[in-house]
Amino acid sequence: MQYIVSWAGVFLLVTSPTLAFGQDTVEEGIDESAQEGEVVVITGQKYEEKAILSSTTIDGEALERTRGESFSEALADVPGVSQLRSGSGMSKPIVRGQYGRRLLLLVDSVPHRSQEWGLDHSPEIDPFSAGEIKVVRGAAGVRYGPGAIGGAILVEEPKLLQAPGIASELHLMGYWDRGGGFAARVQSASEKFPGLAFQIDATGKKLASSSTPDYALQNTASQEWNVGGTLGYKFSDAEYTLSARHYQAKLGVCACLQIESSEDFFAQLERQRPINSELFESDFEIGRPYQSVAHDQLHARATWSLAERGSLSASYALQFDHRKEFAQVRNATGPQFDFRLTTHDAELAWEHRPAYLNDEWHLRGSMGAVGVAQLHSYRGLPLVPDYLATGGGVFAIERLLSDTYELEVGLRYDYLSRRADLLRNDFLRLVRSEQLSPTSCGGSEGGSVSCDSSFHTVSASIGGLIELAESWSLKLDVSTATRPPSPDEQYLNGTSPTFPVLALGKPDIGAETTYSTSLTSVYRGSKFALESSVYANLISDYINFAPALDEMNQPIFDVLIRGTFPRFTTKAVDALFYGADAGALWQPSSSLELGVQASLVRASNRSNGGFLVMVPSDKLRASARYIHASNDGSEKFWISSSGEYTARQDRFNPIADLASPPDAYFLLGAEVGAATKVGNQLVKLSVHGTNLLNTRYREYTSLLRYFADQPGLQLMIRLSLHQGKK
Repeated sequence: MQYIVSWAGVFLLVTSPTLAFGQDTVEEGIDESAQEGEVVVITGQKYEEKAILSSTTIDGEALERTRGESFSEALADVPGVSQLRSGSGMSKPIVRGQYGRRLLLLVDSVPHRSQEWGLDHSPEIDPFSAGEIKVVRGAAGVRYGPGAIGGAILVEEPKLLQAPGIASELHLMGYWDRGGGFAARVQSASEKFPGLAFQIDATGKKLASSSTPDYALQNTASQEWNVGGTLGYKFSDAEYTLSARHYQAKLGVCACLQIESSEDFFAQLERQRPINSELFESDFEIGRPYQSVAHDQLHARATWSLAERGSLSASYALQFDHRKEFAQVRNATGPQFDFRLTTHDAELAWEHRPAYLNDEWHLRGSMGAVGVAQLHSYRGLPLVPDYLATGGGVFAIERLLSDTYELEVGLRYDYLSRRADLLRNDFLRLVRSEQLSPTSCGGSEGGSVSCDSSFHTVSASIGGLIELAESWSLKLDVSTATRPPSPDEQYLNGTSPTFPVLALGKPDIGAETTYSTSLTSVYRGSKFALESSVYANLISDYINFAPALDEMNQPIFDVLIRGTFPRFTTKAVDALFYGADAGALWQPSSSLELGVQASLVRASNRSNGGFLVMVPSDKLRASARYIHASNDGSEKFWISSSGEYTARQDRFNPIADLASPPDAYFLLGAEVGAATKVGNQLVKLSVHGTNLLNTRYREYTSLLRYFADQPGLQLMIRLSLHQGKK
């Protein structure tokens, strides 16, 4: 069994219950605990590592089929996952109703650190950098830290070559009437220096503004490029890796997000299209407003085998996130909003050697410590303050396993301290809006007011798994986790081009605590696989970000020099999330696969008996894939189609939602492709289409729904070349 170390905790890497087919294997080995001169052969079923929490892994061909799509789009087929979309093609994943601050993203086991609160603040993650993507559905605070209160998404790099040689792949993408892109990777393992290997990858994309079925989403063009590399060395009982990655993007912000008054806001809702949309154009030009984003990550890791004492791992990661937003102003030069976030993450973890209690049971476990330091620097129009945050944590996870049963217990403690410097005018505005008590923050110095906050959080979980039959298992997890408020929830105080509302945080807000449980059933047969889950999360002091209402229970609009914006505020309420998700795959023959996924999320505000905003609608997705391969496997042809139905969200607050939820909609997608070998190269050509019916629709889980429709028909052609093997 293999263990993986993450910033937020060391956890047992599990074979995800993806909808795949396979049989148990038999393993023979030597009991290293035997006395000198005594050899004990262990024969029996291999202890397959199974997830206590519901999870799905995307890798291999399934991941390759997503080349050219965004990070969130690559997860679209996972049960329980939806997207928070924007007009520029950017999106964020939503897992069981949780996203952003409650859904932790880890890249190469390091939490992704960036600005994430804006409509167009999609993750600065290149999906091509992944060898596999794992989606963990459900509260996972013990495994991954407080940021995983709603789940986690793990992006793992492709494994370095083990045998000497070279492998490469190149993907060329063309988007109908919009532009194109590429993705390339080269891997090499040294024959002269055994144990030394490296890989380098790069991607680039340039797209024109997207269009709805009726009008263009002007100024949503994008330019993006990424580059990364990893160097690894294995020597004796040690392994060392060093990786670096850079993400760069220039992204237009839809011209439709600007309104002059509250009357204009409601008028465009009535006419169901942006004002002046008949003048919008789709081109490659990126004008104001737009955003420029750069993200760098440097990560070093070392793992040492300690023989009978297990193994020790240490890692350090440095991330620098630089976001600039350019508003539409007169005589503009530089950015009006300039964010710089520097983060240091460190981790030390020990995995003890498996302890065999008897012929049936054995123990596996780990413990360790993590530390983090963040420095945020901001320059620009009123929005967020500078702040310094430091913290650390300790954790322990123990797992009792047998052929039929597994029991996992985990405990974690984290501490976080944060100090922010608010400009006096921003401080007074929060006081006037009753988001902050006049005595909540400390003294003033040089025109600023210092606000200090600290949080002690505890996460605990207990879970079990039972094999009811050879192909059927049942899993139960019960956990609690506490999440401190993020800096934006505390200190947002203004509006920006990527956030078309006036947002007011609450600096003295406390942490939120979730009490969650989930029950998952997994069946994996030779031709049929099924995974289904039911879950419930009771969240005390849930940090709710929603429209503010006046004394007459009407939405508040603020008139600023840059326009009129609905006011959103941060407030603590008690909330309940519950629901179910399921996925099934049937393979009636070696050439045909039929799949179906469904997800249902319910959420209520227990403080006032109402509903929460931005909760995903019910979704149902069906797919079919036919593959024809030649007898020798040198040629392959495939065709697939998918249909997704999204219901109207009927559980909403008509006042807090500002407008009624959009209608239900159905989206049709399809792909056709072929592969053949040319010499020692594998060549693949495919055409992929989304929203083939050119359906006009709006997504409830997006602020864009107040302003414009989502993009219509989109086609992509992809040419892929593979050479060499891993």
